[in-house]
Amino acid sequence: MKTRLLVSMLFLALCCGNKPGPEVEPAPAVITLDGAGEFSWDCEGGNANVTFSSDHDWTVSIEEDWITADPAAGKSGSGIQVSLSCAKNPRSSARDMYILIVSGETRVPVKVSQSRDPLAGAAPEIKSGDEVLATNPLVEKFLTEVNYPDWPDEATPRSTKIFDYYGGFDGKTLTWANWETEWPDGDKPQAFSIRWSESDMEKGKKMNLHLADALGWSGDMEIAAGSLFVNITNLVPNDRYTYKVTTETGKVISEGNFTTTGSLHQVFFTGPTTKKKGVEAKGSGCRNARDLGGWTGLDGKKVKYRKIYRGGRMNEKWTPYPLNAKGQAEVLFEGIGAELDLRGKSDVIFEPAVPGLAHCAPVIEEGGKTMLVSDAAKTKQCFEFVLDCVRGNKPVYFHCSLGRDRTGTLDILLLGLLGVREGVIAKEYEVTYFAPVGYSVSSSDKASNKIPTFHNTRLAWVYSDVVPYFWSLAGEGTFAQGVEKYLLDVAGVSQQDIDDFRTLMLE
Repeated sequence: MKTRLLVSMLFLALCCGNKPGPEVEPAPAVITLDGAGEFSWDCEGGNANVTFSSDHDWTVSIEEDWITADPAAGKSGSGIQVSLSCAKNPRSSARDMYILIVSGETRVPVKVSQSRDPLAGAAPEIKSGDEVLATNPLVEKFLTEVNYPDWPDEATPRSTKIFDYYGGFDGKTLTWANWETEWPDGDKPQAFSIRWSESDMEKGKKMNLHLADALGWSGDMEIAAGSLFVNITNLVPNDRYTYKVTTETGKVISEGNFTTTGSLHQVFFTGPTTKKKGVEAKGSGCRNARDLGGWTGLDGKKVKYRKIYRGGRMNEKWTPYPLNAKGQAEVLFEGIGAELDLRGKSDVIFEPAVPGLAHCAPVIEEGGKTMLVSDAAKTKQCFEFVLDCVRGNKPVYFHCSLGRDRTGTLDILLLGLLGVREGVIAKEYEVTYFAPVGYSVSSSDKASNKIPTFHNTRLAWVYSDVVPYFWSLAGEGTFAQGVEKYLLDVAGVSQQDIDDFRTLMLE
């Protein structure tokens, strides 16, 4: 009996010894901040150290990339020091967040914040007395270096130079792989900022910019309270400007003058932007737009600025909508008072892109010689609408969808009638290549366009269709005479309208 009892007790002891006991929760990590738990920087950013103790291994968790930590993880210990680095704030608004020191389930927050950059979005500063280039430098280089002969010069080989220029889609630095984000905005004119000090402002009060030039143009722009700058763009080259920034009470906080140089009056009107992998995509806003003024015409006279503009669409039936509220305000600030829509049935819109603009939409399906001959009555309608706008001192903006084919056809006609040399019109026509893809190159058929070129140059498509037609009508005469003969004999425009147009557009 005793032996059996001992065996039984031994068996129970062995069994109980192998049975697992209740689970014991590990003690949570203890993290203690030894210094500040909140850090702030001005817009320039900088560095700061957060010091803490932890009885377990730890990591630093950061959700946004404007703060970095070094080291970002480590072993337990006391007097642990992590260096926080804050990048420069490129935004016009302040930003803040919490970073976390983490160990297991323990999380200790540290608040970080940064003030706004009051000059975020400011273009290069312009000061009183400065001389600045108004035209985009890429376009300026092309226009000043290239000299095309007129078309009938059979002794000179016909060629195009546009693909030799950066921004003109050379197929080397500009490719299908980078077109959405990296191609330059060659169709955007230069922009500059007028600035003032915070002490000059009246707190909480809006301000106003009055900008005027030597040609008789002026405009007023409201400036938000708290702003330290205002951007200006769409400047006419070879002009003199005066500016004055005043508060609501009339206090002058900045004033002066500057002069401009350049070869072309380009314009750009703002639209909503999209991003590709965090980088702003190209193509937003009203693109490929420029003034017909500034060229030398008949009898050495100059084509007047701010009378007729040409470019890409201002509105569309699909998204993204080219103009936002800011862009619409910029159209009116420029002084544009009318819109001529050359688009066809699929995308024409029978109302102005900006409320209040006079509007005409004849519905034209194709540019080139087809537009001139098959749609001669509609081409006449376009010319007469433009003339009526010029007569009424109502600057007109004409466009199709891209500002390339139908727009290019009317552009050649108007400049040709004013006596601009045909070789010069060729350069003006090819400036379209400095606009984003979709405006200046074919983006629909990459298989047949191994490099991003549409070949819509002075040697191909609309230009090579329209220009020889006008030359054929000229006979032994000038290009301007060929265009005039077309308007009289084919389109049915009156001689009086032709004469009036030249009188009103040349100075």
